[in-house]
Amino acid sequence: CRLKDSQPASRRRERETMMMIIPITPLITSMATLLVLVSKYTTAFSSSTTRFSRVQSNNEMKATVYIALTIDGYFADEDGSVDFLTKFQTSAEDDMGFSSFLDSIDLMIMGRKTWDQVVSFGEEVWPYGEKPVWIWSRSPDSVMIPECRKRQARAMSSLPEELIERAAGEGYSHVYVDGGSTIQEFMKSNYIQELILARVPLILGDGIPLFSKVNRAELCHLSTKCYKNGIVQSHYSINQISIVQT
Repeated sequence: CRLKDSQPASRRRERETMMMIIPITPLITSMATLLVLVSKYTTAFSSSTTRFSRVQSNNEMKATVYIALTIDGYFADEDGSVDFLTKFQTSAEDDMGFSSFLDSIDLMIMGRKTWDQVVSFGEEVWPYGEKPVWIWSRSPDSVMIPECRKRQARAMSSLPEELIERAAGEGYSHVYVDGGSTIQEFMKSNYIQELILARVPLILGDGIPLFSKVNRAELCHLSTKCYKNGIVQSHYSINQISIVQT
């Protein structure tokens, strides 16, 4: 299940790197290589005041972010590479709870760049099992879906609220949102209820930040786990989001 049958040595090295990184953060990234984040849409406001909006209740559909980032908040370097994560790889037996998390969700909403990155490495590094995947893209007709994924993946361009409403209408209850800008846009629209953040013990200094374009949010700490590779994984729920109106 590859888009190409043969790959140059550089591509194989990239693929090997990704296979090692997947246990750390199976949210292969937005702007270039892996790890979380791709695009979202917001509404304009006319006033300059600030209001507080409570996110959906626990009785409604839940959307969760599961991602790795550096101590200083970057999920990729300036070029979109996450090679710096390789040294923090874990064994297949210790996936830092990702398998359990995957069992808890029934739908993935993934950004276009993240999707392209994942499928380019072939079926053997596909970490999502048979979970249905919605690919969020401004140009859904141009999204390439390999034959082996056509039964579980589809591309669409709706607004975040429309996607969530559609997912609820189709009976889904827990959505895994993946891809940098995608995460940012869903957070700005108040459609993320929980964050699972794996902090790697590294200060990158510069790169692509995860939370640079989101609203101020009040979090409730649920749990924290420390791993032998130095990664500290914290689980939060989002209580309130402060929306600055302009």
